[in-house]
Amino acid sequence: MPFVFSGLSRRLPALLFLWFVSLQADAANSPDGYTKILSAEGVTEYRLHNGLRVLLAPDDAQSVTAVDVTYMVGSRNEHEGQSGMSHLLEHLILRGTPSQPDIATEFQRRRMDVKASTSADRTRYVATLLPGHMDLAWYLRWHADTMLRTGLRRADVDAELPVIFAELEAREKSPERVLRQKMRGAAFHWHSYGNDPMGTHADLSNVRIDRLQAYHGEYYQPDNAVLTIAGKFDSELALSAIADTLGALPRPSRNVPQDYSVEPLQDGNHAVTLRRVGGNPLVATMYHVPATRSRDHTLLMLAADMLAAGGANRLQGELVVPGLASTISAQGLGWRDYGLIEFRAVLKPTMETESAQRILNRTVESLRLHPYSKEELHNARRRWMDKWTRTLADPQALTDALSKASVNGDWRLIFLERDRVRDASLVDVQRVADRYLVRANRNQGRYVPTAAPEPQPSSAPIDLGPELQRYDTDID
Repeated sequence: MPFVFSGLSRRLPALLFLWFVSLQADAANSPDGYTKILSAEGVTEYRLHNGLRVLLAPDDAQSVTAVDVTYMVGSRNEHEGQSGMSHLLEHLILRGTPSQPDIATEFQRRRMDVKASTSADRTRYVATLLPGHMDLAWYLRWHADTMLRTGLRRADVDAELPVIFAELEAREKSPERVLRQKMRGAAFHWHSYGNDPMGTHADLSNVRIDRLQAYHGEYYQPDNAVLTIAGKFDSELALSAIADTLGALPRPSRNVPQDYSVEPLQDGNHAVTLRRVGGNPLVATMYHVPATRSRDHTLLMLAADMLAAGGANRLQGELVVPGLASTISAQGLGWRDYGLIEFRAVLKPTMETESAQRILNRTVESLRLHPYSKEELHNARRRWMDKWTRTLADPQALTDALSKASVNGDWRLIFLERDRVRDASLVDVQRVADRYLVRANRNQGRYVPTAAPEPQPSSAPIDLGPELQRYDTDID
């Protein structure tokens, strides 16, 4: 039976309050250290007494176990002078702890593939393990140790900064990545979604250890985390390992800081131009869209897919078929509070960007003249459902989807989104495209390669000492 939220919205505040009170009472009396919350379509949610949320999705047909520890913190939580702090902590945690100083060797010895990433809303640690209770328990114990650790040292930061600076330099060498970030910054004037999750060289270089420790103490705690396990594992053994390791942590006494930033409605189109040496020219356009949890967001993902993959009167037909562009792409950037949709065309080396930008904008914003067809919607729905099927069959992809949905409001959003795609009507998809894909909501960008670097104004500090010496006078 498909998962449905029908009739829930009117009663949601009262139900959430009663559920929270019941959860606290049940957890306090739970002899196992965890409380079962609910199950849906093979996924079961548990809650530990310290606030940690646990999602288990066992599948005996798989050959590996995927373990995802997600902290609900990212660049959106960073304020002035803190740029890149989440990214820095992502790296520092993977350096090990006082009890496990050589963690990389331990991962290799246990044949664990562990990766981490930081984005706007979340910081993730994803491990792929061979099925086995002992390795899972060891891995969870290490995560519990990282939550307790507060002794971050200046030496740790100094040792890791060269690695992070190398990542920043690699980003700066990619015109595509730089243009996307500049457009994102132009799209968000007030909300921290406009910040780059990787951070800035200046803020990272001058990070204060006391602030880094305080940031860790606020966000990297069990009540601000979601643990998701998918693939081949025994649920009872996994719950026992979770209770013995992460469940042994106390519930933090502080409240997670709340972010009240609000981005005002855009009242006109914005434009960004990037000029550098190297690479192919490209043009792009972004539009503000609702947050991921919104039904309109799902419908807009279908609308974007049809624009990028369609034929005549769509981006392929207008730019690729005539030989003006080599590739077309559409990407949804969905977060907890807001979202963006980006359309991008990588051009041929000799293609002039201004005319390509006009074609791109006109094609996206003229859907009223060329409405979607039933066949286009059918094909977009099929492509989406094919991706959904692959996600369910891949433990890592499933943990990623559940993690993202949890941060955006509720893990069951992955099933709700599937049902929204299945039930999407042509009228509704056309409606949201006509509403959001308009000039007043546009943020466009162009990358123009140059033959030589363009001169840049100096940003060196100004030393007034030599000039002020003329005013020196003898003091009697």
